[in-house]
Amino acid sequence: MNTQHHNPEGAPVTQCADEASCKVVSCEVCLKEIPGDAVKTKDAQDYVRHFCGLECLDAWRKQAAIRQQAGPEKGPDQLK
Repeated sequence: MNTQHHNPEGAPVTQCADEASCKVVSCEVCLKEIPGDAVKTKDAQDYVRHFCGLECLDAWRKQAAIRQQAGPEKGPDQLK
């Protein structure tokens, strides 16, 4: 029985030492919970790409750019 997980793009997620921390998450979760300032780090970009998909990576990058332009005084609720 194949129990391999797939990201939203359909790509297989490789086995992880800690299965509980390797679950595929929805793009909404990535956009909400991964801070936009992390967009500058390769590890964060790899995480979003791997667990949320390429389309979500693009959306996350765009959201981070909007937040950066809006300034630190704007919270996520004010960007809608």
